[in-house]
Order: sequence, then C-alpha cells, then structure tokens
Amino acid sequence: MSKEEKLEKQIKSLGQHLREIRLSKGWTLEETENQGWPNWRHLQKIESGKNITIATLFKLSKLYSIKPSELLKKINL
Repeated sequence: MSKEEKLEKQIKSLGQHLREIRLSKGWTLEETENQGWPNWRHLQKIESGKNITIATLFKLSKLYSIKPSELLKKINL
C-alpha cells in the first residue's frame, strides 16, 4: 500500500469515527447546527473522508466535548 493510499484510508477512518461519535450523541447531521456547528453539509463531507485541518479537528473536539487525542485514538497512525 502506498503512503497516499494509507493516508486516504486513515482520513476515511477518522471520518467514520466522527460519524460514530455524532450518532452516539443521537444527533442527525442537521442537528449539529443546533449544537454550534456552522454547516452540516461540511460535516457530511468530513465524515465521508474529506481531508480536514487541525483547526477543524479542534473545533470538532469542542463540539463533541472530546479531547483531540481521543478523536485520533482509533486511527492507525
């Protein structure tokens, strides 16, 4: 597996983990806006594997009240 393929797999894994966290809170994508997330469509892209910045990771950490390290814990880095 190439480095790019591995990175893509890790990003998708992060997106799936973020989706699991959101669903564990019982939130739909649309409901994340009521919780302070600016645009549910952006979150939908992230959950489907779009690359994100560190700043976005910190914002998601705050939204879900989880340490950033916890968001990355299940990702095989």
